[in-house]
Amino acid sequence: MNKILIDTSKIDLIDEIVIIKKIPDRLVLNIKVNVYCGFTEFHNKELIINLDKNATLTIEFLITMNNTKNKIMINNQEKSQLDLHYACIYEGNNELVIENTIPTSNNKNNIFVRAVESSGNFFINATGIIEENTFDNTYLEDIKALTKNRNSMKIMPNLIVKSSRIIANHNATISPVDENDLFYLESKGLSNESATSLIKEGFLKGIVTNDELKSLEVKTNE
Repeated sequence: MNKILIDTSKIDLIDEIVIIKKIPDRLVLNIKVNVYCGFTEFHNKELIINLDKNATLTIEFLITMNNTKNKIMINNQEKSQLDLHYACIYEGNNELVIENTIPTSNNKNNIFVRAVESSGNFFINATGIIEENTFDNTYLEDIKALTKNRNSMKIMPNLIVKSSRIIANHNATISPVDENDLFYLESKGLSNESATSLIKEGFLKGIVTNDELKSLEVKTNE
């Protein structure tokens, strides 16, 4: 697996598996063929993803957001596939903007966001635009957050669907740590703090597929 530091504003990825350690404030990723891309740091960044025809991209984030505004823009060409997994702990005032435009047909896009509150606020603005005269596209936004304070998390889903020949769905859940899960782990001898931390870590890493990202320490204690 390649680990790269990017010092340019544009990069082409072709049949690669990469963990990107550091990127400029604005980066254009051109995805060709089959690519996995992981991020362990993503702070006040703008990322533009262009998927070529027949390209497949799995892109994963396991990060901490601290007074951060991130923007991810995605453009699909025909018969491309995107799996975006964005897992974060947030503190301070934070914003995530995702804009996905699908002007062609036979695409499959899945966008998963998992957020855990440390402190502060998080605003998620997710927009999916599926243009007219397209067909056989499937689009899913699935956004879930664990927080003690529901008012700390705001989600604005925008599905702009101009075709009747596609499938588009949005799911959003904001909730505290499940008391039944806590009770079960505490009954096995874990402290409340350890049980809470374990649940939060599992919640975040549940959408991560890469073993190296999964092995990273995640500090979820409040």
